[in-house]
Amino acid sequence: MGNMGKIRIAYFLDVMEENFDGVSITMHQVIKRIPKDEFEVIFITPHPPKEDIGFPIYECPYFRIPEKNKDYRFGLPKKMKKLESILDEFQPDILHYSSPTALGNYAVKYGNKQGIPVVSIYHTHYPSFADYYFGLLGKWTAFVRYLVIKAYRMYFKTDLILAPTQPMKQYLIDLGIEEKALGIWGRGVDTNRFNPGKRNENLWPAIPSNHRKLLFVSRLTREKEPQTLIRLYQQLQTRASKITMIIVGDGPMREMLQKKMPKAIFMGKQYGENLSVIYASADAFVFPSTTETFGNVVLEALASGLPVVAANAGGPSDIVKDGVTGYLVEPRNEEEFAAKIETILHDESLKKSMSDAAVAYGLSQSWTKLSDDLFHVYRNIVKS
Repeated sequence: MGNMGKIRIAYFLDVMEENFDGVSITMHQVIKRIPKDEFEVIFITPHPPKEDIGFPIYECPYFRIPEKNKDYRFGLPKKMKKLESILDEFQPDILHYSSPTALGNYAVKYGNKQGIPVVSIYHTHYPSFADYYFGLLGKWTAFVRYLVIKAYRMYFKTDLILAPTQPMKQYLIDLGIEEKALGIWGRGVDTNRFNPGKRNENLWPAIPSNHRKLLFVSRLTREKEPQTLIRLYQQLQTRASKITMIIVGDGPMREMLQKKMPKAIFMGKQYGENLSVIYASADAFVFPSTTETFGNVVLEALASGLPVVAANAGGPSDIVKDGVTGYLVEPRNEEEFAAKIETILHDESLKKSMSDAAVAYGLSQSWTKLSDDLFHVYRNIVKS
């Protein structure tokens, strides 16, 4: 325990830029709610936030991968000569890492060496992620394969891994990780930001008044199933469904998507109030990705009152209540995606009942409660 009985936690986070991705969104919601009278924390990261968060941050060296996407930084803690002395001086009670990368591996090794409990949140389902990128990384392929293999060995030496959903917990059990080392910690949504009250009927004046608006929000990268999105677009065009697709996000696949989906509206990356209004002003949400451990955008869409049609895989399969808040469909089956989307958008009564159920579910997923749950986990670890 630190000064005046405070619990000391050292966080190892590969990304700390706010709103950068689902991991950073999740961690910033937690960071905003850390009780400073009870916890003393430091952060080690290669990608610091742009704004002051009120806690010490130590930036470490990094490399970028893959070459076609310069956004992601992966920490190289062994090149940070002062890191061990920083940790020795801080004397943490808990080490928390967000990803099974070199930075996470450093946390595990340091914790095991010093007898300090190590906690991780299972944010990224790397096996599915790797399926998309092996063979596409050129000189990085062998290195990334090594990282993935190394990552899952790392989990066997972690004291507590918090999976976001039951399917992800079961995956880790099937991998051979003992159930006693696993827990479930979901994700929350800020319903002050994401709610139907943000709707603006005049947001897209170019869309015909008799068209429904189908929204997709994500980084535009290969693992988000852009090919399924394209085939869905083509299905809706062929069916003359009077549905306009709206794409929010950016990434290396954007140019290809714009060429293949000429009548879709591409809005680029959006933040803050703009994003909130976009969600609430659409009529339904589609999410074909199969690699999500959770799917923050799915929860944001539900809180905004949008029925969701998602692939029946990974985290979204535990969030979307099939037939209640939307539909779960066979992954990569664009015909089933199109049919379920039309079912919702061409039946006003069904759309309203799903929208109401979606909003109610969003209201039940408070970030304050979920953050408190995590802090309670920390307290129990220190007590034990």
